[in-house]
Amino acid sequence: MDESNVLFIKNRGNSKKTEEKLEVDDKHVTIQSRTGGSVVVSFKGSESELMDISNFFKSINEVEPLTVNIAGTGEVDHYFRGISDMTLNEDDGLFNLNVTLQFLSTTI
Repeated sequence: MDESNVLFIKNRGNSKKTEEKLEVDDKHVTIQSRTGGSVVVSFKGSESELMDISNFFKSINEVEPLTVNIAGTGEVDHYFRGISDMTLNEDDGLFNLNVTLQFLSTTI
């Protein structure tokens, strides 16, 4: 993993063989924390770049576990909450896409 990338990992069965990964350059990603432990991940890029990102997240079921690793700082567990439609920004000609995640809380 490149030190400046954001890595998303979905795992459908606790086996490394079934996990799927999406690695995105951090210059295309903005992450905003919201109240209640939710996070909005905003992507900006060309239509083809965002189609790959959109397809990855559209294959995830709502509240399915997902791991996020930002710039190699370590994996953090989240639930997938939803995805927006892709929109065109008329100012710069790039597309925008938002994904909502929820921190996966564990009680001990």
